[in-house]
Amino acid sequence: MFASDGDVLNERIENMKIYVLSSQQCEDSSKNNGDCFVIDNSKELVVYDCGCEYYANWVIDYMKKHNYSKTKVVLSHNDDDHFKGIPVLVDNNKTSEITTVLLLKYVDDILDIIDDGRKNREALKEQIKDTYDNIEQLSGHNLKDAFEHIEIAEGIRISGPGKDYILNAAAKGLDTTEGDTIDSSTITNATSIHLEVSIGDKKVLLTGDSSFESVKKEKLEEFRVIQLPHHGNAEIGEKIFEETKDDLEKQYIISDNTGNSNGGSDKLETKGYRVMNTKEKGMLTFDENQISQNRKTVGNLG
Repeated sequence: MFASDGDVLNERIENMKIYVLSSQQCEDSSKNNGDCFVIDNSKELVVYDCGCEYYANWVIDYMKKHNYSKTKVVLSHNDDDHFKGIPVLVDNNKTSEITTVLLLKYVDDILDIIDDGRKNREALKEQIKDTYDNIEQLSGHNLKDAFEHIEIAEGIRISGPGKDYILNAAAKGLDTTEGDTIDSSTITNATSIHLEVSIGDKKVLLTGDSSFESVKKEKLEEFRVIQLPHHGNAEIGEKIFEETKDDLEKQYIISDNTGNSNGGSDKLETKGYRVMNTKEKGMLTFDENQISQNRKTVGNLG
């Protein structure tokens, strides 16, 4: 479990909105533009991933229109299609804090997990810096550790998949004898941190590019809306559908902005499930009323 830096926020959150940005709005939607979720609780703005410059500029424009001088950023993992817009926000002095997994703080834990005598502490530190060099570039911009900084803003918190899972996955990736996948996902994808957003009395789960095993660690029955990881990856999406099939009110988000890459939702069969996909619908917006309406109208129910 993650340690908490404050009380869990259980009160009903009014006026929460989530915007799921779409590459259909980008100048070149054929590129792998990745994810960007913009969450506004009417008091603070939080950006979960920011995969391209266009998304960053959209956020900056939104901030001007809604009188926000700063936004908080949560980076699920360090792949470029989730990261590339963050330096644009930083360069424009728009970020108050950036929360992600700071593996350098846990070099001793990772070394203990690898435990084969081939690596020393300094060599492992350099390997982490090289492997996660984009996060290293954000040093000095109020980086916060996702294992300690849980409560991001009112109604917005990091929920998983847990410190042990992420450190064990990272250790496998940094140990060159162990291969570069875990639970059928790349190490980087599998270590995505999740965000829980409370909209009224309902919860939304954002998952980045997580593996199914890491998503399954969440109490999925508690969430009305779940982001299907890795842009609607078919193998992971089908397993989540199977896990949640008895909940007929469950809704699913697919942020498929993967351009011509080999990721995405083209092979995922969504008939019978309430699915909203940026690839088909463009930018998505969620608030309490829309979630209630979507319960009746969204998806390809047959």
